[in-house]
Amino acid sequence: MRDRRYIITGILLLTVLFSCEREKNPVRPAYSGDRRIDVKPDVVDEDWLPTRAMGSESLTTEMLQDEGFGVYAYYTGFNDFSNINSIEGLVLNNRQFYFDDADSLWKYVAPDEYWPTAAGEKLTFFAYAPWSEWNDKVSTTGDVPSIQYDGYVAQSLTVPELEKQRDILWGTNTSGMTHKNVNARTYANEGVVDMHFRHAVAKVNFAVRGSLAGEARSNPSYGSASNVSVGASYGKISSDATSNTNDSYSVSGRSGNWRNVNTQTETETRTQTRYHLATKQRSFSTSTHGYRYFIEYVTFKGFNQKGTLLLDNSSAYEPSWTGVQRFGGATPEYALNQDSDNAMTAALRYVDATTIKNNFGTYIGVKETPADLMEGYYLYAIPRPAVANDLIQVAIKYHRAYVEGDINGMERANDVIEYQTRTQTRTRTRSRTGTSSRTGNNPPGNTSSSWNWGNFNGWSEWGAWNPADKSEAELDSETGWGNTWYDAGSTAKWSSYTETLSNEIVNYSDDPAPELTGHILPSLQGGRAYTITLILAGDKIELEVVPRPWRLEETTFDYTSEINDVIQALTYDSSYIDYADADGNVYINNRMGKFYFRLGRGKYIAWQASLVGDAAFGFTDENGNFLVDGEGRRVSSVRGGVDPDVTNYLYVRAINSSATVTSRAKLRIYYIDSDNNVTAALNLVNLQGVNEWTIVQNAN
Repeated sequence: MRDRRYIITGILLLTVLFSCEREKNPVRPAYSGDRRIDVKPDVVDEDWLPTRAMGSESLTTEMLQDEGFGVYAYYTGFNDFSNINSIEGLVLNNRQFYFDDADSLWKYVAPDEYWPTAAGEKLTFFAYAPWSEWNDKVSTTGDVPSIQYDGYVAQSLTVPELEKQRDILWGTNTSGMTHKNVNARTYANEGVVDMHFRHAVAKVNFAVRGSLAGEARSNPSYGSASNVSVGASYGKISSDATSNTNDSYSVSGRSGNWRNVNTQTETETRTQTRYHLATKQRSFSTSTHGYRYFIEYVTFKGFNQKGTLLLDNSSAYEPSWTGVQRFGGATPEYALNQDSDNAMTAALRYVDATTIKNNFGTYIGVKETPADLMEGYYLYAIPRPAVANDLIQVAIKYHRAYVEGDINGMERANDVIEYQTRTQTRTRTRSRTGTSSRTGNNPPGNTSSSWNWGNFNGWSEWGAWNPADKSEAELDSETGWGNTWYDAGSTAKWSSYTETLSNEIVNYSDDPAPELTGHILPSLQGGRAYTITLILAGDKIELEVVPRPWRLEETTFDYTSEINDVIQALTYDSSYIDYADADGNVYINNRMGKFYFRLGRGKYIAWQASLVGDAAFGFTDENGNFLVDGEGRRVSSVRGGVDPDVTNYLYVRAINSSATVTSRAKLRIYYIDSDNNVTAALNLVNLQGVNEWTIVQNAN
């Protein structure tokens, strides 16, 4: 077996075996069938990344083929499965399925086994993945097979420990339940068991943002730009086919019916552009004053340490855990800190005043927009229900660094300075002949309805491209290029790549804050992703928890032809909005905003709008009255059905019209399908190139 350390989905054809035992003596059930048992498995949400939110290698079918998965199957005769004591034969005993590269087939250790022939005979299947990680940790001492899950949650949030985390999955049918009491005729494809593997743990990451007053800068001044290097680059070849039908003409020399010939010519053109690219460089200088905020440490307590996963579940799609234990003792179980191999994001980490001052462009600190605290990593967590007084505790210590001085830096940009184009063409023809029903001196080119045309003959083969195709390496010397380079104008987009504070005039002070603590009461469910956001707000810490589906639809949404038509994209009533900037911030007027959109038919049957971020906003009716639930609490999301004839209106209002801090919240729109699956409606929003709007209430 190859040494791969991840798992994922694919539609894989597997063959399941039967060996049977009563008590300790192998006993084969009394049948001799001719239909081999097959399993057709897939891993739900195959694009789940094992430790990182982005940037890490995603799960692939090949990795699942490397690691395999395990299956139990129990024979209960004509009776239903109730527990292991009710079985009459152990058909599959923790059997490993593996992929044979040579034959491109899933296989298992011989002998082959077959379905019972009697319609009433029943089997029950249990499965888990990956085999390579969990095969020696499965127990059958209880009512159903189970797996002890411990020692795989990283207590120290270092990069090496987080990368040791292992996913654990269990198998269900398409309805999210165990394959119980089935036979070959249970499935549409007789004899093939559809096994769907689902994630049994939750994944959690941490983010931070601040609503504190921050750093202010003056407009920068720039030095003159100079070319560092100039090179050539080639644009894509575009293809365009056009048709041109010549006038009809007649064949002379006949006194009877006239013969007419019509020829059609099609010309295909391709255009290629080549550029001269200049790498430009310029210096810049600006002044700054204000505060940056850096984190010394964050600690967490209250997560589960270990538990047992049952390969049977009583609620659809929800994993069953038992024997779950919390971390014990007073020491925090998780910590993000200054250690060199810790997973805390470097741009947020406090090290020391000198290092930060000398690397001012690297140490960005906490901003108003959320930043990932864990360098893109996730923490695997055993699910936990929301039980009163059973809290996750968070402690944080940060430094407020005052900076004042000049910032000097250097910027670079790639700039298209001139271009040339060349065009390639090729043609093909076809023709048809018709006979006129007229006699006499009909003029050539007669196009009256009296002509009876035959069908066009097929096209001739395309001719060669002219100029002939060349590799990019050969194009520079190709004679098909013009003699003139054309001025492209400036296309440079500058980006800072170095930034330092001037040592001569800078003031830098470091003010460590006291340790702040907070707590949350989340319900962490298996197969879900959670972001716990820490909000620094002066001398207090606020926490928010945003649950999402395991699959991050915001980044993987597939825009197919089945998506609902957007009849009216989400937009706002300008009389309610002060202005919107290029970053997607919408500043509401008089603390209330009005938005609207309209959707056509498609695969989604409903929509939902949510406010994600500060709890400073709520949805209202058109008169500004807050919408509340049955217990009188303000709602942070609203839902409606899809109706092409209905315009959907959203009214958003700030809860405190006299807030002394600037508040922000994402206005996020989701699509909902008939199975109640939720996905972000990124194609519904198009505001100056951003996919999501942020509602902003400026400080009073």
